Amino acid sequence: MNEYFAPAKVNLHLAITNVRDDGYHELDTSFVFTDLHDVLTIRLASDLQVRCSIPAFDGPLNLVHQILSAFRIKYQVKQGLDVFIKKNIPAQAGLGGGSSDAATALLVANRLWGVGASPQELINFAVPFGADIPCFLFGKASAAKGIGERLVAYTGQIPDQCMVLAWPGEGVSTVQAFAHFDRNKFHALTEEKAAAKVRARSDGDGFEMGFNDLEQSAVTICAPLAKMLKVMRERSERAWMSGSGSACVAACGSLDQAENVVRVLQSQNLATWTHIGRFVREHPLVKE
Repeated sequence: MNEYFAPAKVNLHLAITNVRDDGYHELDTSFVFTDLHDVLTIRLASDLQVRCSIPAFDGPLNLVHQILSAFRIKYQVKQGLDVFIKKNIPAQAGLGGGSSDAATALLVANRLWGVGASPQELINFAVPFGADIPCFLFGKASAAKGIGERLVAYTGQIPDQCMVLAWPGEGVSTVQAFAHFDRNKFHALTEEKAAAKVRARSDGDGFEMGFNDLEQSAVTICAPLAKMLKVMRERSERAWMSGSGSACVAACGSLDQAENVVRVLQSQNLATWTHIGRFVREHPLVKE
């Protein structure tokens, strides 16, 4: 079997706690996986090649190629890999598609190349390539602090409900979202203040599900996002933006409610892409 899943993630909450001198943002956030995934076909080869169902993502600029190339050099691996990525997760959506692809490729390379690096070694290696990659390598629903590298298992409740993922057809650049956030000084600047802010909105699990410090910036950058999110909140039990956007998630009490959310979004041309599915606690490649 040469096919491996790279699941989308959803941030259950996202608070920005600090901006470091080097420009990196420190976060208090939590992640859960979904049943939506990209599919990577990976085979041993003499050299490293990465292709994608979206040709613009082919080649050395793909994050998968970058992380595998560096991993290969670090561990002096002579073999290569032939990787083909079938994209199902939209780009610039806050669902971690590129990071998930990179994490899955790294997990598989670690096995196929016989490197045998530990999960923590993989996480430490991956941090410079993207703040979301560690949550996929951790392998289960997680809570994170710092720049995403300080991970612990998330023990709070995960909604056992149908959920809708929706994307307005216009992405939000992560860099742009954080830059707008910084310019407008929305952040609390200290972990203590951010923790108090999250607790103040708590409904029992230590944070309000769906709280996202980047939402105000994202809806300013992407006007269609604001309209889409408003309808999702009106039609579901709870809706929020994931990561830096522009995808949003709605927790629904039934499949009928989820299908109604999708119908309304499509009839009003508010979403160009939707997915009805469920939240998942474990990564398909990492078992306890």
